[in-house]
Amino acid sequence: MNKIGIALLLWLGVIASVAGAENALKVTEKEPPKDTPDAIKSVLNPAAVQLLQADKPIYEFWWRRDIPLKEMPADPAKSVAALDEMTLMGLAAVGEGRRDYKDNEIPAGTYTVRFGLQPQDGDHLGTAEFPYFAVLIPVKNDTAPGGIKTYKAMVKASGKATATGHPAVLSLRPPSSAAGEPPNLTSPVPDHKAIRLKLPAQAGDQKTSLTFELVYEGKFKS
Repeated sequence: MNKIGIALLLWLGVIASVAGAENALKVTEKEPPKDTPDAIKSVLNPAAVQLLQADKPIYEFWWRRDIPLKEMPADPAKSVAALDEMTLMGLAAVGEGRRDYKDNEIPAGTYTVRFGLQPQDGDHLGTAEFPYFAVLIPVKNDTAPGGIKTYKAMVKASGKATATGHPAVLSLRPPSSAAGEPPNLTSPVPDHKAIRLKLPAQAGDQKTSLTFELVYEGKFKS
């Protein structure tokens, strides 16, 4: 990202940091954690999106500079559907005490973020409004952007981080509103808190953007 783009992100981060009472967002230039594999680090934006609680980061995200899409989205508001499963979206540093969309504990640490789709089977029917998920994989199990090629491998690598063996997942949603300039904090439905993001993306040789909400607090329907 060029200096103008970074400056814009930093400015937006200042605006977003005052948007929430309990939590706040901040965008800052910061190196990814030291345990990040070099091949992963090489594709990341240098700006970290931090979710703060009492001025302490509980999530930090380094998103990919240009997230690859399988096709140009027909509707920019639904661009998350243009992602291919297993696509590397970025990197996350997770703080203590975080829980995923299954209400399982996410151990503190560094994770890659890959795009996953909810299985269309009886075990998952009706548990989420949208089938899109960010799958968190410990960096020791995911060392290259194209290193995970199958759903089974992604689930297995992510499940190594959790006590249950279930992959660690955060819900992704199309944006619930166009209010404000991303990144900003939203509450798309009751008992859900999310970060709305607009990230650079690319479909073939065409530049576009990827807009979605990442639910950091909330859980699936039982």
